[in-house]
Amino acid sequence: GDVTMNDADNDEGQEHGGGGGVTPEPESEEDDDDGDNGNGNDNDEDESDEETDDGEEDDDDGDGGSYLDLRRDRYASPAGGAHGGHPGVGSFNEAYGDTTAAQARAGRDVQGIPWDRLQFTREGYRDKRVAEYKNYANLDFSVSELDGVCLPLAQCPAAAPYFEFAHNTRAVRSNFVHFQLRNLVWATSKHDAYVMSENRVVHWNASTRRATTVLDLDGGASGSGGVIAGDFPRIQVSTTCVRDGVLAAGGFAGELVVLDLRSGAARSMRITQDDNGITNAIEFFATRSGAEVLVSSNNDMMTRFFDLETMRCLARHRYPWAVNYATASADGRHMVVVGDSKEGWLVDTASGRRMAKVGGHLDFSFAAAWHPDGCMFATGNQDTTTRLWDVRHLGQSLCVLRGRMGAIRSLRFSADGRFLAAAEPADFVHVYDVAQGFQEVQTLDHFGETAGIGFSPDGEALFVGVADLTYGSVMEYSRRRQGHAAVLI
Repeated sequence: GDVTMNDADNDEGQEHGGGGGVTPEPESEEDDDDGDNGNGNDNDEDESDEETDDGEEDDDDGDGGSYLDLRRDRYASPAGGAHGGHPGVGSFNEAYGDTTAAQARAGRDVQGIPWDRLQFTREGYRDKRVAEYKNYANLDFSVSELDGVCLPLAQCPAAAPYFEFAHNTRAVRSNFVHFQLRNLVWATSKHDAYVMSENRVVHWNASTRRATTVLDLDGGASGSGGVIAGDFPRIQVSTTCVRDGVLAAGGFAGELVVLDLRSGAARSMRITQDDNGITNAIEFFATRSGAEVLVSSNNDMMTRFFDLETMRCLARHRYPWAVNYATASADGRHMVVVGDSKEGWLVDTASGRRMAKVGGHLDFSFAAAWHPDGCMFATGNQDTTTRLWDVRHLGQSLCVLRGRMGAIRSLRFSADGRFLAAAEPADFVHVYDVAQGFQEVQTLDHFGETAGIGFSPDGEALFVGVADLTYGSVMEYSRRRQGHAAVLI
């Protein structure tokens, strides 16, 4: 029942090895969407210049180029300021520090944005952002195709918030380097989050409010401490995963770094020599025998499985399109695989055999997640929707959930199965109540690109990484309990 080898050789999984042959698997007819890779630029380096490698895109690239760069939007400088009363930069760079729940209840902006010094209100700027946002798509489709299929967010607000604002820290500036890959925030407890920041993986302790570098992937250039990965001079990190004391990071050139957070031991390798081998996603899962396995999703149309203890490559499965996300069910028997296709595949984990295809999305998918019960899964797409599926009835999706302005880049179910969080590229994270059939939702509202989202294992906290040149941060939300006053944003 475990993942088994499907190739005659295994050299592709050796440290710093690569180039081994592969067995095309699972077999499939060629998809019409095969060809262009959904990652936009065929494995180029950073989407932005060196000075701004926190993920900012040009207006014509990425998910709308929607950074909260208020310097572009003319805000009011204080009278008699350095710029003679004209719009300027001086007041914009004033540090506002962290924001606590008590400060937010007293009226302070949760991100520390000084709206009283700007020429528009928070609500006015929100309307401006939504109106001007340009969603990125790889395929041509009409949004009218979604009308009548999705329940509008405005019609299903939660009667009371599920999560309330707890803290925002700008001590850790979240960032990302590829505009379509937003899985760079993970929580291992309600007090512990791991975030990608300036090519370093940083541990944020929400209890002590301290940030510590645990993995330096900048070739040691930052001088910030933490484990330096192998012989690679610098790794452009595209994705991460953290669970049960293990941290993994994938890179633009097919690099894979795995760090044992308890012992500090690290392994690094290049799992593909393909020029277009960017690691799009990483997840861990346990097989039925209890073995811990890492699965990587790569742009070279492959998923690869590694034994976490030995980092031996167990299997490789090939697809007819770039694989953007692969995730295993709770029992490890089945996987959902999505990529540069309008379809998603349900496959047998051990053999890679395709069991079913699901359709209905209008563009490429970059997110997927299993409900803990193993019967339901979700897929997130650049058509701005999340679709829910029952493995027992795959002919039609259970429901279609529409975002507010952009693609669904990251999906997470809480460990208790009560909530599904769906992150848009910027500004919005939607938290759906599974028990209410996804018909009620709380929308968390921030300004800036979303680097990732992560529930704590106990479901008591939700962390959101905000990537922005000035207001980059980690936002923390706590599960609201009966009788508590919530901070609504």
